[in-house]
Parts: sequence; structure tokens; C-alpha cells
Amino acid sequence: MTRTWWYLVTLGAAATISVNAMQGPQVASVMREKLGHTQKILEAMVTSDWVALETQSRVLEELTNDRRWFVLNSPEYARHSTSFKQAVHDLHAAAVTRDLDEAPKAYAAMTLQCVDCHRYLARARLAK
Repeated sequence: MTRTWWYLVTLGAAATISVNAMQGPQVASVMREKLGHTQKILEAMVTSDWVALETQSRVLEELTNDRRWFVLNSPEYARHSTSFKQAVHDLHAAAVTRDLDEAPKAYAAMTLQCVDCHRYLARARLAK
């Protein structure tokens, strides 16, 4: 299980860094914040620190409403963003209810949404 988590974190970090290199400073800063919160979320989850998990997932949920979050004005980006926001919401709900079964599933879904969106953004840039 631990190997899978580190794989997901590493994959998410690599995707974040690659997108940041191609975006402006505002996008880079919000993606760095996102990465920091996701790392703290993983730490809280594996140490069963429910207070930190709840706090960090709530802060990440709030970050998705930051104006810097809206990188592109396209239906595809909006779909990815909505899916990520839902995964973060599910994670926060699992943290609030202290659901040890659902929290890791929501974290994995959230991470996969990150990777899917970053892959989409990279393809969109290549197409240009």
C-alpha cells in the first residue's frame, strides 16, 4: 500500500512540475500550494492525524476557488476542474467523518484527477 501511495505522490508531483514550467507565475504558485497541501494530506492520512487531514483537505477545497485556479476557459478544463473539486470534497467529507476506508480512496481519486488534468494541459499545449 505504501509503495502505491508514493507512486501516486511522485506522479502528481512530476505532473505539477511539468505544467508549472509551461505556465505563468500565478499558476505555478497555486500548483505549488496544491502540491504542498496534498503532501500534508498524505502525511496526515498515513499517521491517522484526522485533525490535520480535515484541515488540509478543507484548505485545498478553498484553494480550488482561488482565481489563480482557473487556468483555461474551456469546457474540457472545466470538466477536469469539477472532477478534481468533487474528489477533494469527498476527501474532506471522509476526513470529517473519520472514514478510514473512504479517505484513501478519495485521496487516490483526487491524485488521479490531478494527473488526468495535467496530461490534458500538456496535450493541449502540444497541439498548439
